[in-house]
Amino acid sequence: MKKVKNEISKEKSQKELEYEKLSLFFDNCINNGKLITKSASISGMIRLPYVKGKDLKKFFTENFDEIKQEILSITNIDIGKENDINSLNKFYEINQKHNIFHYLKRYPGDKAKYPKKLMSLQKNDDINLELNFTENGFYSLNIKTEKSKKPLIYLTLLIFLILFVVLFPIMPLKIKFGVLYFLLGITLFLLGLFILVFIAAILGLLIGYDIIIMGNIDNYKLSWKDRIFKQFLYIKKREDPCWIKMIRIIMIISFTQMGIIAYFNPSVPREVFGSMKDYIIKGYQYLIKKIEDYHYSKNELKVKGKYNLNDL
Repeated sequence: MKKVKNEISKEKSQKELEYEKLSLFFDNCINNGKLITKSASISGMIRLPYVKGKDLKKFFTENFDEIKQEILSITNIDIGKENDINSLNKFYEINQKHNIFHYLKRYPGDKAKYPKKLMSLQKNDDINLELNFTENGFYSLNIKTEKSKKPLIYLTLLIFLILFVVLFPIMPLKIKFGVLYFLLGITLFLLGLFILVFIAAILGLLIGYDIIIMGNIDNYKLSWKDRIFKQFLYIKKREDPCWIKMIRIIMIISFTQMGIIAYFNPSVPREVFGSMKDYIIKGYQYLIKKIEDYHYSKNELKVKGKYNLNDL
């Protein structure tokens, strides 16, 4: 009897562990924008997140390989080799047994795409609605969610920004110069990155390839880490029409001519580079002068009819 109890307890703890891992998987997918969820009042009592059947099917179809690997690593169950309805039903069955998904239905007369109120199955309803997946249904998402630290980070940054703006007039001159150096460094870095991306795109156009650096940088569904490093460099052969190929030949000839001119007349690129350098130095000196004028005008004190311009 004791052995049977131990086996039941062990099985229960294993199922709880799998539930926590599945919860973490779904939570990460929601935070990364892979799975669309809404929230609704369930039977007028509690408010829970839910997922529409069509959105769940789309999520499964677009992320089949990742889902298959995660389910296999968590539950040691293979949901199937093909991305088909049988694999989807197996995926739903596993999560339904782990208390992740539960079928919900609309209130009579509610035709909203994403209802604000849903209800659980009643005694007289067909139990197969709970056991079998249907893309026309709604499913409560019973998972443990980790609270995001982003709101706290944003609040902290906002407080530092407000304090910086308020205290900037009375800061020492060295700190003001430090801010200038920091902003100048960030500007030069972004400018260099833009030039690198532009050169890579032009080079790819010349050799017949798409060369894209950080192609997912504007994908809000991904985390910042994935935006930058998930396919940091994308290279794919282009299939261009004839007129694009003609433009490519003209560009190659033009760049070749520019290279020949620069080789036999090195003074030309030197003058261009020198002009750019002069403009940068003049702009830098102008900002330095403005910061000094601003600093001393804010820190001057009138003592016995005279101004003391020393730093406070």
